Amino acid sequence: MSVPADTPVRGRPRDPRRRQAILAAAMALVAEVGYDRMTVEALAARAGVSKPTIYRRWPGGKGEIVVEAIRTKRARGDALPDTGSLRGDLLAYLRAASEGFDPHLAGGLLSQLRSSAELMTLFRDEVVASERGRYEVLLTRARARGELAGHITPLFADIAGSLIFTRSLISGEPLDDEFFTELVDRVLLPIIPLPKEAPHGVKP
Repeated sequence: MSVPADTPVRGRPRDPRRRQAILAAAMALVAEVGYDRMTVEALAARAGVSKPTIYRRWPGGKGEIVVEAIRTKRARGDALPDTGSLRGDLLAYLRAASEGFDPHLAGGLLSQLRSSAELMTLFRDEVVASERGRYEVLLTRARARGELAGHITPLFADIAGSLIFTRSLISGEPLDDEFFTELVDRVLLPIIPLPKEAPHGVKP
């Protein structure tokens, strides 16, 4: 008797390509129809698997899947740039982060934040906290190089993301080098307490 393709065989490891297909399908569907309208049925059809396959991996359903999809997507960018200066690190990080920014995906998720406690928790734990942690790494490096002096407002880590979101989703303007340079030189660096003699690469 043949075994259905989605039936796990004892001792056989799960195919990582199937997992990636499901996560990619989840991100695509959220971008297309929004989190609230995405269903496990549609996800299974898009990924080419059965619903039992999805529920065996993620018993909690689409909430767990979207959490893992975002976590996986962000994990690919965990290696933060180290250019030798805070200014260089900020520019490199913002450019790299913008390459993976999908305004349709962001819109599909954010439109449901007020009505979904599950999604709100997801964003706080997987997006906001993670983003703040990345900026803290960059600032810690800069502090060790002697580029910083004094307290830095906790708002620092939220400024760039807010402006990128507004520019991309609302004003529709490009996320180009001119924008990132102005963001770093005229918005971010001016609010950082610098030592009396700023090291090379940091604009006082």
